[in-house]
Amino acid sequence: MSMQLLAGTMECRNGNCPTAWLTERGSVIVQGYIASALTVRVPRDIVERAARELQMHGLSVGAVPAPRSETIRAAGEWFLVAGTPTTLACPEGERAHEILVSDVLTAVDEATREAV
Repeated sequence: MSMQLLAGTMECRNGNCPTAWLTERGSVIVQGYIASALTVRVPRDIVERAARELQMHGLSVGAVPAPRSETIRAAGEWFLVAGTPTTLACPEGERAHEILVSDVLTAVDEATREAV
């Protein structure tokens, strides 16, 4: 599967860091630190930068925001992601989940509105 980098960290070596990619299917794969059996946590700035990149690709939240997603939500300086686990090889302690573009955009939009 072809993927385009949306956001990552400058310190990333050998794939061992939180990262977000846009897939050829139009979904987002988010790699983060395992938080539980069903979720990973990703630094807030990675998800926010990924959302900005998606918007630069012409994708946006509609005029009427979508309902709150159960796959991604803000938690302080992190986003918790509970999308579909992928088979992407990740270092120990990390995992990648696939989520909808609309879920990323809506979660960032919602987190921004709540912070104001």
